[in-house]
Amino acid sequence: MKIRGQFGFGWLVAMVLAACDPEAGDADATLSPPDARISLHQVRTGAPTREGLAFIGAVARIHGDADAAADLDTRAAALRRGLSLPVPANLPEAEVLRLELATRLSETMGQRPEGVAVALDLLEPMLVPENSLPLDRASARALVTLGDLAMTANDDALAAGSYARAIRVMSALRKELEQ
Repeated sequence: MKIRGQFGFGWLVAMVLAACDPEAGDADATLSPPDARISLHQVRTGAPTREGLAFIGAVARIHGDADAAADLDTRAAALRRGLSLPVPANLPEAEVLRLELATRLSETMGQRPEGVAVALDLLEPMLVPENSLPLDRASARALVTLGDLAMTANDDALAAGSYARAIRVMSALRKELEQ
């Protein structure tokens, strides 16, 4: 499934954000339009393999370790371990699992002002409009997280584009459920 589009709603959101920002000044002269293009694909479930099941189990344990962490640094370390796990061949589900780990790590790092830029550097390359994203809630959550981080970093165009793309993922998911 491919969904494409540019500007539209995302541009409107960016303009509203700029208009509401008292520090923006003449923002419409310098504001670049958000990139709200999106391409989605279905994640096809692979045949279970021993390596695949071990990877899925390891990711589940990593999330458990992160849940049990008493502080942000311990939680971030656990999630980094998860992202460093080698991905077995022929495990399409790994794309979604890694996106969930990266999103959660970005949310964790973004809780500190000095972690916002690092979180953006981690998450943004995974979500560039040129990449096809899995048609999954993980994509919508990642895009919302990217938008939140961009807002914190005062990047209105990235925030608006990310939010618009998240809405389009959620709309596509709703349509999938209705079929």
